[in-house]
Amino acid sequence: MKITQVTPGLISIPPTGWGAIEKIIWNYKIQFEKMGHQCDIQYLDDIDNTSDIVHIHVANLAILAQERGIPYIFSLHDHHVVRHGKESHTYKENLKAIKGSIISFTHAESLCNYFDETDKLFYLSHGVDTELYKNHTLLKPYTKLLCVANNGYADNQTIDRKGFRYAIEAAKELNLPITVVGPKNNENFFNSNKDLLGYEKLHIIDSNPNEEELIKLYNEHSIFLHPSELEAGHPNLTLLEAISCGLPIVGTYDGTKEINSIFKIERSTNSVVTGIQHVNSNIETFVNHTQIEKLQYDWLVICKRLLNIYNSVIDIKKEYNSELTKQLYIDVYEKTKKVKREIMNDYGFNINFINGAYLEVTGSATRNFDVEIWDEDHLEFKNKISSGMFAKTNKQYFRNWKMKVYDGDMPVFDYKLNLSGKRIYIAMDSGSLGDNIAWMPYLDEFRKRHNCHVIASTFKNDLFKNVYPKIEFVTPGSTVHNLFAMYTLGWFYDLNKEPTLPNIVGLQEHASLILGLEHKEIRTKIDFIPSERPYEEKYVVIATSSTAQCKFWNNETGWIELVDYLKSKGYRVINISKEGNNVDNAEMIYDTSMYNTQNVIHHSEFMIGLSSGLSWLSWALGKHVVMLSNFTSADHEFVGDCTRIVNYNVCNGCWNKAMFKFDKGDWNWCPEHKNTPRQHECHKLITSEMVINQIQHLIK
Repeated sequence: MKITQVTPGLISIPPTGWGAIEKIIWNYKIQFEKMGHQCDIQYLDDIDNTSDIVHIHVANLAILAQERGIPYIFSLHDHHVVRHGKESHTYKENLKAIKGSIISFTHAESLCNYFDETDKLFYLSHGVDTELYKNHTLLKPYTKLLCVANNGYADNQTIDRKGFRYAIEAAKELNLPITVVGPKNNENFFNSNKDLLGYEKLHIIDSNPNEEELIKLYNEHSIFLHPSELEAGHPNLTLLEAISCGLPIVGTYDGTKEINSIFKIERSTNSVVTGIQHVNSNIETFVNHTQIEKLQYDWLVICKRLLNIYNSVIDIKKEYNSELTKQLYIDVYEKTKKVKREIMNDYGFNINFINGAYLEVTGSATRNFDVEIWDEDHLEFKNKISSGMFAKTNKQYFRNWKMKVYDGDMPVFDYKLNLSGKRIYIAMDSGSLGDNIAWMPYLDEFRKRHNCHVIASTFKNDLFKNVYPKIEFVTPGSTVHNLFAMYTLGWFYDLNKEPTLPNIVGLQEHASLILGLEHKEIRTKIDFIPSERPYEEKYVVIATSSTAQCKFWNNETGWIELVDYLKSKGYRVINISKEGNNVDNAEMIYDTSMYNTQNVIHHSEFMIGLSSGLSWLSWALGKHVVMLSNFTSADHEFVGDCTRIVNYNVCNGCWNKAMFKFDKGDWNWCPEHKNTPRQHECHKLITSEMVINQIQHLIK
């Protein structure tokens, strides 16, 4: 077959320095010629009608080929189509090039969906010469970080597209040496970000290194950093070169195919720091992955697939509509044989602890392995599984898991849970203000105990994120990458998700049990800076509403008599319930926003409320709380700095009895006496006199 790769004409091929498209064209030529085909690199003007395949790599030349009636295959390499948008000339020109092609390829997987006006665009990975990109010392006795990239965009080379700032700041925080390598263009970024140049362990190489120099740099470093925001390849050439040389990646890879050599991160300094720590803690595992996974991206694999496409184009000899092109790609992709090279083992293991202990057998081995998963000294799971199969426990809360795998009689994997340096996601499944405040401190306790990076999703992030700075906060429902474990806090009544029924233990203790912590009461920190006092006179805040009738003070005259008493002692009484004022002789808060509510609570003398979120908020803000709660046990809510009003001579504590489960769809839930004269007697028979007698120590 005679193949013509059309040169863009700007850089020599092979490139002597930077030039991704030119490097791809050159590697196509090398592989096709190894397979016995003629592969010429020519200018479009020099092409004659003897070529079986014409492959073009820039849109303007593809459009010119259309005008000349030259059938062609097109490769889209331009990430600027996303940066400039679908109304841009760049997008429209590339779309025209794709539509006019027999078939088109992009190395950036996401562009297949981005170009939704055509079905002719398909994903074809970049490749790497695994015989050239080698590293004879895979496990380094040091940690040395490397970035290899051409930063910025064509229209603005000062923009940090490749994330140099995050990489350098992370290196500085960890006091690690870092080398940033690329073409002369990178000067534009550093001239605009001179503060980064003050890090004494930063080494910048902007001499446009050639391939031999790049391989030497890959060999001298141990971890590759790539916190990029937009790529023309998933993965791009430098990532594959690093992997082939045995360097694990800490970066923002956005492809759908999982690459275990890459620890995926968000674009932030903290995320890069966490990634470096995680890879360093598991360096041998990551390096082993690089040497197995690089074979999947050998240029021979990529070019065999591309050659089969070329052959199909010659065989069909038709006008290529979108549907024909689509089926052509699918058929060839499925039939392409993989490169076979000898590897050390024919099996491996993937593990995580995301809502349970998970172990997967990977590799080509066809035999069965004996897998055991232990909860401390209790055997939780035992079975035989083979490559492509996995085992997972039903228990989703924290346990000190151990995993053992045997190949026949020989132990081949023995792991005990270690979360140090790992990314752990803890999600709150309740939107309740009280639940979120009650549980928050235990996320930080978990972080400190395991020395891990906690990612938290709560429904009240704004209350916490500034006062728990070592925790990364995300909104509920967010996709979080590169997790090693995940735990969920909620009211499940499911012993696979929680070690006990949630209602039979205290609210904070429930979080401790799910997270495997020894319980102690911890007052939650709240992000609040007080402003001026809202009322000149001394005052008490009350909160009279909650989320179910059983929580209310159901004594008809209780609040009125209590408010009258407080006013007789010189206090104003401010009702902070968001639902409105249901106590005629109390004042209603003028603004129920979260900040103003906190400020009113802060300047008050003390708070009187129910088992509700506002009581938890007041307690977290450091106020003494008088709590009327007879339907829960004495330790269900907080105990410290709390005066609890109860009447144990009547029915009480139903909430914490194992035989009852709260029905949030039943406003009048009263499991023992509903629809009888005794309904809600637990609170009806708490009198104002009982409350007044209990708060005398607070009256000034």
